[in-house]
Amino acid sequence: MTDAAPLRLTRLSAALRPGAGAMLVVTLLAAALLTGCSLLPDTPQSTTYDLGPPTAAPSAAAGKTLPRLRVLSTDGPSWLDGNAIHYRLRYAQAERLQPYATQRWIMSPVRLFDERLREAVSARGELSWGGDTQAPALKVDIVDFEQVFDSADSSRGVVQVRATVMRNGMIGQKTFTAEQPAPSADGAGGVRALAGSTDAVIAAIIDWVATLPVR
Repeated sequence: MTDAAPLRLTRLSAALRPGAGAMLVVTLLAAALLTGCSLLPDTPQSTTYDLGPPTAAPSAAAGKTLPRLRVLSTDGPSWLDGNAIHYRLRYAQAERLQPYATQRWIMSPVRLFDERLREAVSARGELSWGGDTQAPALKVDIVDFEQVFDSADSSRGVVQVRATVMRNGMIGQKTFTAEQPAPSADGAGGVRALAGSTDAVIAAIIDWVATLPVR
């Protein structure tokens, strides 16, 4: 019980005027406050996630370093602007994309992907600044980023992106898709699956960029 509880009860008693009905209300409120109970339903607490440490296996082309490269801001569909974790019940409501009620990303998945991409590029080469027009630019657009349930207890994290490399015109463009099984049929499992798919997609993008004539 807080120090403000008795004051609230005093004010409520004065406002209601003494009477059988008023006294009953005050008695019930007093009991609720004294026992620490709330007359309103509890508000669910949100759990937030990021992508965690990278999970992708070493790249087959790890021996090839990238040229100096700019990474332009990653874009995605408007439904990825917020920090919701989205899932789809393909076995029941395949046309409906839904957010988890109490589980969230710490920021939009587009920004999480962008940070992960820049870290990976930096690890394989030189990440240049955005205004370096002499360096080729990598632009990634996220097409899909969701947990797909194929049954009530089986799901996977699906990430699909379109990558474009340009310098005075387009050098190359390719679509990449990765899927990882979720270890559990809930938001936490979806997060782990999406993190794994993100790392797999980014590794594939970097391997592809390393093969392009961008030097």
